[in-house]
Amino acid sequence: MRIQTERGQLVPTLPSGLEKNIIPTISTGHLPLVRHHDTIELSAATARELPEGAIIHETPRFFFNVEINETLDEILSGKAGNVSKAAYQILESNFFATNRDIQDEERVALREAGLAKARYLAEHYMAEDEASKFMDTMKLLAAVSTTRKVDPTTGTVTYVELQTRPKGAPDDYVNASQLMKRFDPSAYAGMQEVIRNGENSGSFLIQFAKKLRHHPEWVNQYRQEQKDILTELKNLDLPNRFADADTGSLSSFLETMALHIEGFSLASQKELQGNLNSFALLLSPADL
Repeated sequence: MRIQTERGQLVPTLPSGLEKNIIPTISTGHLPLVRHHDTIELSAATARELPEGAIIHETPRFFFNVEINETLDEILSGKAGNVSKAAYQILESNFFATNRDIQDEERVALREAGLAKARYLAEHYMAEDEASKFMDTMKLLAAVSTTRKVDPTTGTVTYVELQTRPKGAPDDYVNASQLMKRFDPSAYAGMQEVIRNGENSGSFLIQFAKKLRHHPEWVNQYRQEQKDILTELKNLDLPNRFADADTGSLSSFLETMALHIEGFSLASQKELQGNLNSFALLLSPADL
């Protein structure tokens, strides 16, 4: 080993006597120059509890299709921030709670409570025409939430896809990728794999366009299927055990909702009450 210094390299040497076979010994004792620290038992410490509402969760903005998202944006853009958050909270925690392990019974109850919460928002914060559009949209999305499917292998959650077209596109626009997914699923799966790998997927669309020339009926069939899906969703009967909740005021709404919640299972009661508390906290935190 060599030591580099400003004057060059030094070869360390051992003091005379250490080269011999000396057997080291270990003895106990106290070194006065070593600082000894006190210890504390962490188990004796009490965790600090944050007050309810101290952590604010920002609700995500879901994309359903251009028409639905534009409708929601139009209705909610001029509303107070807490009203907009309450509306999107319904979508996240009542209709599409995809990232939570809850039973089907709780999901149905949350969907029903979500429609009641939407009605409260419509009656208190929206003009009549806005309220009608808002409730039609929320009912449609509640219907979409009933189509939830879970892949048993991957655990991936999916819902029925609503037909959409880019803003400004003609009425007869059809998404080529969705056509491929419907009529050439193997090619669609291959395209998705290429996209995941960051590669160019244009060749798949080109090949599908060539197939489509020989199957013009695919476009008409797809349009009719999408029309039928939308009609079925809009006409879907959604029973709601909270349909008669009193929406006259926030306090009466919370009281009647709580009375209805008592009729559910214990697991559903806990889920629903927490969901209702979050809604009320957004709209009137000073009253809670």
